[in-house]
Amino acid sequence: MDWLSMEVVSLSRETPSLMNLKITPPVEEGRFDFQAGQFAKILCPDGRESYFAMASEPEEKRFIEFLIEDKPKSPAHSLSRLKSGDLLKISPPFGAGYPMERLKSKDVLLIGMGSGLSPLRSLLKSMLRRDQQFGKVMLLYGARTPHDIPYRGDFELWAKKINVEIAISQPGSHPWEGFIGRVTHRLPNLAIAGDKIAACICGTKAMEDEVRNLLERMGVSKDNILLNH
Repeated sequence: MDWLSMEVVSLSRETPSLMNLKITPPVEEGRFDFQAGQFAKILCPDGRESYFAMASEPEEKRFIEFLIEDKPKSPAHSLSRLKSGDLLKISPPFGAGYPMERLKSKDVLLIGMGSGLSPLRSLLKSMLRRDQQFGKVMLLYGARTPHDIPYRGDFELWAKKINVEIAISQPGSHPWEGFIGRVTHRLPNLAIAGDKIAACICGTKAMEDEVRNLLERMGVSKDNILLNH
């Protein structure tokens, strides 16, 4: 593996289970150029390797961000001990990503849940730098509770520029005035023109399969349904 050494800038909690890892890019310019939606392999402090999608946009050259789910006993859990100045070994980017040319001149629907927001955030931040190249843009995001929504500041900013829908599956005692249920419950009720839409999805395999089937029934062409892997 052609590992690249990168320095940790910061590690912050976005939610009880999601962390934002910010690192500096390699000194050698161009060594970590990536396309929105791609991911990299990180050699975690416990010696195990794991895959994480970039959460920052490719145009951002000052730093690289990852949204990481902190699961007990997972390689990612050992990342929770990182501090500013620590060094990490990270692979070059790979994966299909979300090719921007397949989205241009179309309405774009982004659908994600949990840490699946990471590659969609990268894509959306990149798209908003050139928003005149696309039609209407919508983000449908699912979380378990309102406290499980990461990047609150981003969501507030995005809501001023695009249509943002958040589905909360288990609000419990937490106040929530939005949609209650899963993204797959909300999706069929969205007012979209299937023949004009390109959809980008990221979540669990079961969620991606269900969303893909729903989109096809709503008239979205298979060729216009994009996964990042």
